[in-house]
Amino acid sequence: MPTNKSPSGKKRSVAKRPLAERTAATPRTKSELSAGAFDAAACWARIERWFVEHHPELDLELRPGAKEKEIDAAETRLGVTFPADFRASLRVHDGQDDEPRLFLLPFSERLGSLKSMVACSKSDRPSYDARDTEGRFEWLDDSRRVRQVHFHPKHVAFAGRKYWDHGRLMFDFVPGPEGRAGQIIALADVDFVFVCSSFGELLERTASGLEQGAITLEAAGYDYVRLRYGSRRGEEPVTAAAFFG
Repeated sequence: MPTNKSPSGKKRSVAKRPLAERTAATPRTKSELSAGAFDAAACWARIERWFVEHHPELDLELRPGAKEKEIDAAETRLGVTFPADFRASLRVHDGQDDEPRLFLLPFSERLGSLKSMVACSKSDRPSYDARDTEGRFEWLDDSRRVRQVHFHPKHVAFAGRKYWDHGRLMFDFVPGPEGRAGQIIALADVDFVFVCSSFGELLERTASGLEQGAITLEAAGYDYVRLRYGSRRGEEPVTAAAFFG
């Protein structure tokens, strides 16, 4: 298999895992996504194809898809029902390996697997304080979409670091009065911020941003690479929350 050298001089395999089916797709609007038009396989194919064409030295380290019974079991363990677009994505890729070189999503280092998501929830449960949550339940972000409640069992992390410390991306099943159940939020330092309305939107806009040049890559130290947002035509980058929100 062909290899390329990373900036550190290490050899890395190119396209180590097979691409998802290469189906052409047109970027979807928010209304189309909410209507169930999200095509997870096509969206992943666009992302994978972009990296093969522009950065073949980077392996996305995506895992094979999960089986329906595995998704059902994880939902039972977590006590939630996953949004349909996330279930569709899981059938294509059950997250990334634990320590990928490429940080594909904002606020996090890897897209978690079902197994890691369940492990994160189990680890968080002892830290959940129902009395403290009751007192903080009406603490909201400026948009009034996100409650500032920590370790809530209805905040389901799906992307983060290997040990789920520091930044995370989460499904929010206890949204604020202006939010919607299943929206995507992030833990940024000690605050929760709104990212976008759905997982499908997060993935679709990542694919479109790469294709249109609105998302580029930048070094993250120690031979790691992350996405840089809103940097088309020499523009200054913006925060991920501003780019998606």
